[in-house]
Amino acid sequence: MGLSLVEIQTAEDEQLFGLLAAALIEFFPPDVQSNPDQFLIALTSAPRGLRAMAGMYDLDVSMSLDDLAWHFGNHNDERFLQETVLSLRELEALEAADIFTAAWEIAKPFLPKIRSTDWNGEDFHEFLKKAGIQSQVDPLNERMWALCKECGSRGLIGYWLSYARKYPERCLKPS
Repeated sequence: MGLSLVEIQTAEDEQLFGLLAAALIEFFPPDVQSNPDQFLIALTSAPRGLRAMAGMYDLDVSMSLDDLAWHFGNHNDERFLQETVLSLRELEALEAADIFTAAWEIAKPFLPKIRSTDWNGEDFHEFLKKAGIQSQVDPLNERMWALCKECGSRGLIGYWLSYARKYPERCLKPS
C-alpha cells in the first residue's frame, strides 16, 4: 500500500499517527523486529524518516514503562544504541538525544556485564544501585520525562508528527 505525500499533508494528527504506524509495520513486520540483524538491515533500507521513527521507538517504550537505566538492561546492543541517538537527531529531538547520550556514557562501562548476566528484575535493580548507575541517571530521567510530558500523551513518539509534517518526503518510499 504505502504512505503518500497527500495523506501526510492532509491527515489530522490521529489519522497521521495511524498512517505512520502502519507504514512502520509495513517496513518492519514483527518477524523482522524480533531479529536484530534483520531489523538493522531493514533500518538501512527504510526511508530516512521511518528509519528514525523505528530507531527511537524502544526508548519511548522504556521511558513510558521504566527509565533510562532500565533501557540499557533491555536494549544494550551498541548498534541499536547508536541508532537511537541518530534517530533522535534526525527527528530533531536534540535535547532528548543529548540526554540519552549522557545516560549511555554512564552505562557504557557496565554494558559488557549487563549483556553477559542473566538478570532477574530485583538483581538488576540492585546492580544499578550498587554500580551507581541509577543515582547518576536519575537526574537525566527527570529531564527526559519532562520532555516526554512536553510532547503530550504520545511521549517521545510525538516527534513523529512534527517531523512528518515538516519533512513528508523523508517518510515515503522512493518512487
